[in-house]
Amino acid sequence: MFGRDRKRSSDIPSILLVDDDKGQLDVFATWMTAIRPNALIRTADSVQEALTLIDSHKFSLIISDYSIPHTGAGLDIFEAAMQSGLPQSGFIMLSGTTDNLP
Repeated sequence: MFGRDRKRSSDIPSILLVDDDKGQLDVFATWMTAIRPNALIRTADSVQEALTLIDSHKFSLIISDYSIPHTGAGLDIFEAAMQSGLPQSGFIMLSGTTDNLP
């Protein structure tokens, strides 16, 4: 009553998914939307797009591929996320390969 059941926009989780494989990104976004229907799901298929989104939005969770065609890729996204104020526990890095992990 009187709007108490409404969530403020700051209460709505905002999740960024980053992967250069657009097919994988679409599947991941569909799955995330199904399990978190009240969350705002954003996607980026490049490091630059991810950095722009991180600079302009406050995310509560960022899930990023490590291996994106760009020098530093996943680590650049991680650093930008930390600089944005996201706690380390709000960042998950995934990789389908271990070939290029430090």
